[in-house]
Amino acid sequence: MYISLQSPSGHLDLFVRFLHGLCLESNQRILGGLLGHTENCPETIQRIINNLKEMNSDRISPDRSINIFHCLMEMNDHSVHQQIQEFLKSENRSQRLSLIQCSALAYMLQMSEEVLDELDLNQYNTSEEGRQRLIPAVRNCRKAQLSKCGLTKHHCEVVASALKSNPSHLRHLDLSDNKLQDSGVKVLSAGLESPHCRLETLRSVFFWFVSQQQFLAPHLKHLHLNLE
Repeated sequence: MYISLQSPSGHLDLFVRFLHGLCLESNQRILGGLLGHTENCPETIQRIINNLKEMNSDRISPDRSINIFHCLMEMNDHSVHQQIQEFLKSENRSQRLSLIQCSALAYMLQMSEEVLDELDLNQYNTSEEGRQRLIPAVRNCRKAQLSKCGLTKHHCEVVASALKSNPSHLRHLDLSDNKLQDSGVKVLSAGLESPHCRLETLRSVFFWFVSQQQFLAPHLKHLHLNLE
């Protein structure tokens, strides 16, 4: 796991997930003679689970947090998944979310068959990085409020990908209080120019810089946007 976390390409992620799955006796039986003699120690398995949870920190990227989440699921530890499920069922949003919980929540919202009506990052009690980890959920929501979350070029790429997806569910996008750099605006413009883009309301785009307004204008001609 430590080696896979250090790999920039992530080429070991699935292998590590597979190895953690081998900790389960049921999976060992399926593979039969390939593994030879095996022994299962509940204390060792619990120690591995605890190590996985302790590994997740501010230094771990969102994608790697998701891989840790999958490793826990492979070992039949559904604690993080259950915490997120309980959070989604509760009307109380005061619970503070850790980074791994934010990553898991974003992943579960993306994988859900039900499209989320609204994603308002300000409703979640977490750090700024935690809110940034929730941004990928825009892929599966109709209205997204991404105000005051320090959008970077990478985050703009995530939003642009949501606009380009087929089908694209995003109809209303609020980017107020985010001072995007030119690189982020160019990435976002590519998403707006996509034939799959169905955006109806775009807030605060024209409150950035004059140069960015001029750059965006040609990319918005095919859209009937309500600019706020």
